[in-house]
Amino acid sequence: MFCLFKNSKIAYPFNWIVLLLSLAGVTYWLHFAFIEKEFLMTMFEGQALFVDLLLGIPVVLIFAVVVYAMIFWTLKVLIILFFPQLIIQLEAPQAELSDELDPSLGESYWQQEDGEHSDSEMPSKSSQDDEHHSTKK
Repeated sequence: MFCLFKNSKIAYPFNWIVLLLSLAGVTYWLHFAFIEKEFLMTMFEGQALFVDLLLGIPVVLIFAVVVYAMIFWTLKVLIILFFPQLIIQLEAPQAELSDELDPSLGESYWQQEDGEHSDSEMPSKSSQDDEHHSTKK
């Protein structure tokens, strides 16, 4: 499903609908943040604190991007699940679809170094202490 989500696009008339719905969500967020919460008025009246200007505006604008992405991706997943005929599959590079290791990195890249051991190979401190105490008896 991730491959279909990543390597596909929405068919022509519906891509504009999804785009407009996403932009409508962004427009509503910006209207809510600037107009309904009166952030714009406090800035123009000079009542905004320096922290509001320094942190508030970037957070509001960044969250607009998050709202756009959230709406667009949610609609794309819903279209993939319920209307797969509206999805156009794009060509994916063969390297992305392959299950083989990348040969350009070399064999040593994929091998674990001698100095690194997993936890199961290294005896724990408590088991070493137990062995030490059992040899004293």
